[in-house]
Amino acid sequence: MGILVKHTASHKGFTLLEIIVTIILVGITAAIMFPVMGTNLIRSAEPVNRLNDHHLLIQEMDKWTGIYRDEIRNHNLDISSFKTNVDASANYLDSTAYINSFNGGAYNTQGTNKILQVSLINNDQTLVTLFAE
Repeated sequence: MGILVKHTASHKGFTLLEIIVTIILVGITAAIMFPVMGTNLIRSAEPVNRLNDHHLLIQEMDKWTGIYRDEIRNHNLDISSFKTNVDASANYLDSTAYINSFNGGAYNTQGTNKILQVSLINNDQTLVTLFAE
């Protein structure tokens, strides 16, 4: 007597049609998402750069405010020499300083005081401070 053994073929894996459909769906999804994600990835550094520019301006202005307070504390503040020191400084961290002395106008309340306006500009960030004698 012979024994019949029936072998069933197990089909494991994917068919070619399933692979092609999957590749097409992944391609369509990538084509839709790439412009959206690409723009967000490129522009994600902008807020960080703006904050960094602002922080650099604050650091530079804090330096000059500290020098100003020391001169007031030591009773040797002369706004003209302070203006010369600010003008001579090359440490503006890629900023530009615009310095104006006011001997009259809206900022001068006592007539003899001098007001020094220091404006630091770095890219689109601007920081303005008034120093009075």
